[in-house]
Amino acid sequence: MNALQILLEEDIYMKTKKILAALLTLSLMLSMLTGCSGSKKEAGTDTDSTAVTETSSDANDTSGDADATENTATEESGLAPMTTDEITLTYACWGLGEKGEIEAKNKQIEAFMEAYPNITVEFVTIDQATWNDGLTSLAATGSLPDVFWTFSVTDSIMNEWALDVTDFYANDPDAKEVYPSMIDNSRINGKLYSMPTVMFPYLTFVNKTLFEKYNEPLPSYDWTIEDFKEIATRMSHPEDFNFGTSNPNYPDYFPAQYSATQSMRGWDGSNYAFDQTWIDALNMKYDFIDNDIVEWESAEDKLKWLGDEGAWPPGFGRSAMHFDWTWTIAYFEDAVKQQSGCEFLYYPQPAGPSGRQMAVVDYGVISATTEHPREAWELQKWTSWGEEACLNRLEGYKEAGVSIVSRMPVINNTKVWDAVSSYTDREDIKAVYAKLTDIVPTVGSVAPGWGQFDTWMNENGIWAQLDAREITPAEIADTLTEKANEFKDEWLANMPQN
Repeated sequence: MNALQILLEEDIYMKTKKILAALLTLSLMLSMLTGCSGSKKEAGTDTDSTAVTETSSDANDTSGDADATENTATEESGLAPMTTDEITLTYACWGLGEKGEIEAKNKQIEAFMEAYPNITVEFVTIDQATWNDGLTSLAATGSLPDVFWTFSVTDSIMNEWALDVTDFYANDPDAKEVYPSMIDNSRINGKLYSMPTVMFPYLTFVNKTLFEKYNEPLPSYDWTIEDFKEIATRMSHPEDFNFGTSNPNYPDYFPAQYSATQSMRGWDGSNYAFDQTWIDALNMKYDFIDNDIVEWESAEDKLKWLGDEGAWPPGFGRSAMHFDWTWTIAYFEDAVKQQSGCEFLYYPQPAGPSGRQMAVVDYGVISATTEHPREAWELQKWTSWGEEACLNRLEGYKEAGVSIVSRMPVINNTKVWDAVSSYTDREDIKAVYAKLTDIVPTVGSVAPGWGQFDTWMNENGIWAQLDAREITPAEIADTLTEKANEFKDEWLANMPQN
């Protein structure tokens, strides 16, 4: 679906909502005239429970029927009304060591409790370094949080920790704003057990200082992979211990950029495919390494040039174009700038034929043992993927003085992205945001058999053999495809049946 089609569908959707809203408003007015009470409804009734969660796909809509539109959300969504009973929900997420995340989390929870004053939210602290062990301990005592993030959705399913939220997703119009590929790649046997929480897009960290040193013009924000290859080759100067690029994780993001359906390892929501795209990506990595285009230096060379055999050359400004994620921007803006004396710009990924962009995605689940699944769904929305979650996260960042947003929204929502874009005045960062229209998620957390395949690869030394050029990608590709799908089928066969 192209951008024009999306806009047209959104316009039809909003106009339909407005017509329904106007009819409901007329009905309410007639009811009031016949003696209905005009007292304010409590949070948790059909109207108020969704008035604060309504998501508009038109951020500039200020028409007079906006309130009426919001008041029809429950009727349109098909979701059950929120309870009016006094209840407590528990919630756990990670990343609180990052600047602004504690403030963001607090803003989200406070906003939810203000909207639903009958619900108390208690935050559960789990050590991020031992997150899975922490969840296991809580599960053993029957005290899993009602809503929690998970490093492995598939493990959570296998442990019977994750609630099937397929119907919640299907009946909540707000959920349709989540990037479709994040949902498509997360379904397991047609069911949905998780929702994306935040994403960290892949970026190119452009060393402006090195470009100036070698009189190389800066690339366009609309650059392509072919542009990137040519620039990386020209910018490689191993004689100066400077390199065109670094972190050559091309097999990770090439599937997104060359395919309309695939993510990493060719996963398309049903099967793995180590196909020609994967072969070409790995061959490009090895070609760049062999020709000193990518930084891949020995401990001896690092000791010679940087005085430390464990040094990280990109951190010393030795890479013209470093591949990384948004969470690393803060480190570059602070420590790397100071250590290297270089100035950095942040570019979108160079585009492939598909025009899609790759992002690391975190996922959250609702506990299978929650006593309040409807309310847990709403809490998850308000603390991760929903419009309110995104806007309140920004409010937390502002309070903490965070200058550049690292955790990106996982919804295609105009109001949210306008707020994210207006958060910075940097042209390069805005260019990154403008490209985040067709996102492909990382899938290690949600793809069945992923971990089992990794274990098999390591136990058999396949990655090491590839890196040593003992086998070629083309020689092993069919075997890997067969083996990965074998592990996927085995996982599905052993999946607990709900």
